Amino acid sequence: MTITSAKGLKIETLTTPVPFELHHAHCSGIVAFPDGELVAVFYWAIKEANKKQKIFICRKKPGEKKWSYPICTMSHPRMMTGNPAIWIAPDTGLLWLFYVNSPGGWAACNPRCVFSETRGMAWSRPQKLYWFISRGIKNPPIVTRTGRYVLPAYIEFRDYFSVFYLSDDQGKTWKERGRVKIPDDEVPGAVLQNRKRKWGRLVLQPTIVERKDGSLWALMRAARPVGKMYETVSTDNGETWFPAMPYILPNPGGGFHMIRLRSGNLAVIYNHAPVPDEGHGFERNPLSIAISDDDGKSWKWRRNIMEARGDDVHVRIGGYPTMAQGADGTIHATWTYSYIGEAMGQKVSFSDIKYTSFSEEWVKQKPFFTSAWEE
Repeated sequence: MTITSAKGLKIETLTTPVPFELHHAHCSGIVAFPDGELVAVFYWAIKEANKKQKIFICRKKPGEKKWSYPICTMSHPRMMTGNPAIWIAPDTGLLWLFYVNSPGGWAACNPRCVFSETRGMAWSRPQKLYWFISRGIKNPPIVTRTGRYVLPAYIEFRDYFSVFYLSDDQGKTWKERGRVKIPDDEVPGAVLQNRKRKWGRLVLQPTIVERKDGSLWALMRAARPVGKMYETVSTDNGETWFPAMPYILPNPGGGFHMIRLRSGNLAVIYNHAPVPDEGHGFERNPLSIAISDDDGKSWKWRRNIMEARGDDVHVRIGGYPTMAQGADGTIHATWTYSYIGEAMGQKVSFSDIKYTSFSEEWVKQKPFFTSAWEE
């Protein structure tokens, strides 16, 4: 197997595993401040869903060549802490951190948020968005033209479906709306073959933008047999949402992120993995970035940031990507890079957080292509 990154891109690693203590860094987020300072977050533990799991933060200030060493920024003495989504509110300039706590496993997650006036050096007291369990976070919110905060979230209990949290007072209070799922009569046959009941949920970890016509549009990860993203739309500022329907981009069962660029175009960072109904060998590979100039009706340009080619492409080299755009137009991206390493003479599974940056013009050097690999 050969792993390559796009020519001209500098790929940096934000984490260094601590043998038998910190092996699994995952679910990163990144923001870019107007002066160029970058702040990234992720959870880190010996393995996923470990009770000692904590959220770490690192930063890269203007003019500095290296990222700071990650330090713990959020934890709980009795519960695992994870899935951070970091965001700079454009109306206030506050730095927000959305995350979950759980006594055990993702199905028992409780979503919380904090904000910072010091770029993450100190945080406010945690606020619960939901008082019960099974509400997950993956991607940051947006602010609509009415000033409403809309945070995408999801429920992971027996099956998956998406929800949205709305705030009309700049994050002081939140209300839940949505419960988006695939209609029962639209559930793909590949899924029904693996299920005793005709569940129509299956969609989670939405990412959201406001379209130019004022509607809200979200793309969602789907259960792995489905093989494609699903979409939903709200025409009343997030109060109600249409049922989930299949979308044109593939999804191998992994998270992704979409933003509106300063140019007005949309960008999505994801895994362009061709996934047939069954027997596929792709997972979170390759890692792609695509751009649309028609609000997601089509995608005109695409580049692969990282690829793994060979006999075994069942690898996770580009998991849970996320991105942010700086004031100078630079697009900053982070993702999870999983691999097999060695510690004290033993083969061990590791996951690190990778970072790179590029311009919209760089992506536009290549027209959109449907195959996995960039030629």
